[in-house]
Amino acid sequence: MNAKIRKMLHYPICGLDYIYLEDVPIRRSKHGDVIEVDIAVVEQAIAREIIRHGIPLRGAEIQFLRKCLGMSLGKFGRILGLSAPAILKWERMQKKRLQPINEVAVKAMIAEQLDIDLEGKFTLLKGLDKAPERLSLRVA
Repeated sequence: MNAKIRKMLHYPICGLDYIYLEDVPIRRSKHGDVIEVDIAVVEQAIAREIIRHGIPLRGAEIQFLRKCLGMSLGKFGRILGLSAPAILKWERMQKKRLQPINEVAVKAMIAEQLDIDLEGKFTLLKGLDKAPERLSLRVA
C-alpha cells in the first residue's frame, strides 16, 4: 500500500484560489493520500512565483506571504516601516489590492527575504492589473 503517484493538485488551502501544484508526489496509505513534500518549501516556491510573475498583491497575498515567511504582523510591519494594525487592515481586505507604492515595497521586501533577484523598474515591480485565474508550479 506504499505506491507513489504524482498528480496535479489544486492548493486553495494556502488562501489563494488560483494556486495549482504540478507533479506532486503522493503516497497512498490506508488512511488516504499523503503529500510527500515539505509544505514550507512548497509555500516558499509559491511566494517566489507570486513575486516573479508580478501577481497583484491583495490582502490574501499579503497574509500568505507574511505567514510563509513566519513573520508576525508586528515584524512584517516593522520591516516595512508600518504598524501591525496597518498590516492587519491590509490582510482583512482579502480582495482589495494594495496601493502601488505599498505593493512595490512589499514585493521588494519579500524578494530580499527570499533572495530573489528583481528587475528594479517600478512598473515591473507594480505588476499585473489582476490576479491570474491559474498559477501552476512544478513540485519536484
